[in-house]
Amino acid sequence: MELNVRKEFGFLEGFSDLLGTEVKNGLLVIPETKGKGYLMGFRLDNSINMLVSFYEYNDNLLAKRFGGQNTLNRILFSFNNIFPDAHSKNKYSREDLPSIQIFKGKLNIETFYPGRTKFNSIFIGIDSEQLAKILGLHIDNEIFKNIINSEQSILFEELISPKIQQVALEIIQAEVRDSLSDFFFKIKAEELIYLTLKELFKRENPTTHALNQIDVQKIYKVRDLILTDINEPPVIKDLASQIGMSESKFKRLFKQIFGDSFFSYYQKFRMKEAARLLKENEMSVSQVGFSVGFSNLSHFAKVFEEHIGMKPKSFQKKK
Repeated sequence: MELNVRKEFGFLEGFSDLLGTEVKNGLLVIPETKGKGYLMGFRLDNSINMLVSFYEYNDNLLAKRFGGQNTLNRILFSFNNIFPDAHSKNKYSREDLPSIQIFKGKLNIETFYPGRTKFNSIFIGIDSEQLAKILGLHIDNEIFKNIINSEQSILFEELISPKIQQVALEIIQAEVRDSLSDFFFKIKAEELIYLTLKELFKRENPTTHALNQIDVQKIYKVRDLILTDINEPPVIKDLASQIGMSESKFKRLFKQIFGDSFFSYYQKFRMKEAARLLKENEMSVSQVGFSVGFSNLSHFAKVFEEHIGMKPKSFQKKK
């Protein structure tokens, strides 16, 4: 099934039409014949909207979001796989990685979801002027200035923190269904935005360059490739050549989007995989080190400690 979204919150209405059902009071329940779960839409005031998705759809879904001129005045926060333990613990890809995308502009985004994909996300849209008003124009941060003032397409991605997951749970577990509900959900939406920007503002060298849809697709293609095969150390030169991009441009755009150098980003997930294997306690430290591509176990222990905060043996014993 193909779903074309040309308006920020056109997904809810478009999806209900394709399912042959209705949206009632902002709630779309997936028919049992099509899958399970629900989507909730909130129009919290004239400048901020929120969509909560917690469902599974039986068939394949190709979702296409088309950016327009009005998207230059809207900042979109997409919290993907935000609810704890709702995503795969053994694989890392764009479809199951707990991540936040912050974007603005005319970028067209196309994502294919295989049947029975579990969707658990929160999507928030807010006017640039409203965000500036909430935060205050006195904030002296280059990323903030780019987000508010840029007339070019921008895209940043951050990993979801436990605190953000906690706020997400408060949203789906809330029993607020009275005159205070909009007030409650608006506070929670703003809290998610605050926590996201708090992490985003930690970035160094925030210089941004113009993005286009093709370059973004290429960067994500490489990111997904390395996370799919985390045990094989990548060669940047080869990867850049594979997508027809210069090595310098690839490094620049990768760091701009993900806030980390390519190799540092790869090492982060490499150590996450090592930590997962150690927690399972079915492999020795040396076996884990070899399995994630290290031939020097002393180097593995050093890198692991840098990222996880303790040596592999201590980490495994703690578990």
